[in-house]
Amino acid sequence: MPPSIRDRIHRIWDRLAEFPEPQLSTLGLQYLLGSVSELIDAHHAYWLSSLHLRYRDEEQDPMLGWRPGPVFHYREMPEDRAFYRKQVKATEDGNYIPQESTINHLRQAGNFRATLLRDHVSPEFFRSEHYQNHFLARGISDTLYVVAPVNTDTEVYFCFNRIGTQHPFDTTDLDIAADTIRCLGWFHKKVLLGHGLLVAHKPLTATERKVMQYLLTELAEKQIAERLKQKPDTTHKHICNIYRKFNINSRAALMAIWLGRSN
Repeated sequence: MPPSIRDRIHRIWDRLAEFPEPQLSTLGLQYLLGSVSELIDAHHAYWLSSLHLRYRDEEQDPMLGWRPGPVFHYREMPEDRAFYRKQVKATEDGNYIPQESTINHLRQAGNFRATLLRDHVSPEFFRSEHYQNHFLARGISDTLYVVAPVNTDTEVYFCFNRIGTQHPFDTTDLDIAADTIRCLGWFHKKVLLGHGLLVAHKPLTATERKVMQYLLTELAEKQIAERLKQKPDTTHKHICNIYRKFNINSRAALMAIWLGRSN
């Protein structure tokens, strides 16, 4: 890898370390997706969390017990949210039939992996209805995946797409994306915490995540309400919901979780 690229990767790591921790799951994640996209000339990207729910009938589950968690898009396309909601609803209803790319990822769960789409699936995949509808119809010409396990029950997917170009990703692009993301275990954990994962009983809503960003500062509840243009009672309700999801009862306990001092 050229020294100039290595220096740019180091600068990405250094910049991420400068973000206030409450902003890592939003501005930090946007910065990382955007910076890697710039390095490898990707036009669209997303981060997706994946959670292992350990079903009793896991062997009969086509998703092997894994379910999609919160998602974050970079240069979001109009169809992105609808596609994600459709997949989540289908998995919740038990109607989702995973396509080849998903199945291959699930079989490798627990291992760090980086792959080009063409090396990840069979030639038949490119003739499938899923590829026609989800890739070609949206102008996606090539895809690159980097997947990092965070613990035995959680993984984070980074997907980078090229749009409307005939130039596919190559192994150099793959190495750059993988090297940038692989060493960020601390960042992956903080982003998941920011979405209410790892220790919370349920993911935080978008509004709850905004409230939590301010809870991790020295602002009083009334000041948080003013910053978010909410009524104090509304802010207090969100705070109570956050505490309940994390099974705590104070800001000090929330900060302890965030700093990694909880049991």
